[in-house]
Amino acid sequence: MGTALVLVIGLFSTGLLNATVAKRDSTAQAVMQYELDQISGSSYDPAAQSYSECFASENATEPTGRLALRGDCPDAGFSMRADVTVAAGPAPNLQEWSVAVVSWAALNQIGTPVAVYKDNR
Repeated sequence: MGTALVLVIGLFSTGLLNATVAKRDSTAQAVMQYELDQISGSSYDPAAQSYSECFASENATEPTGRLALRGDCPDAGFSMRADVTVAAGPAPNLQEWSVAVVSWAALNQIGTPVAVYKDNR
């Protein structure tokens, strides 16, 4: 009887954990896509600055807007932070933009950072 109860509780816990991880990963993918859309949708700016932006996955809170790179999210309602860096690319008039998503406030990286180039045409 005790073994069956432990098995049921273990399966229930595993299901909750898997659902939480799936939601976190889906949210991280959406945050990554949002930031990549922001980069591709903006015009080339030779004075562009790196920044961070905080996102919530548990409520309808709007993103924070741009913060200083790796800045603190304003409150516990935010669960993810996107760190967007810009640097000179390998050729003149070329910028390398990189987006990394981390959990807030644990600062654990979620997924792999993505880098894209932006050209001044």
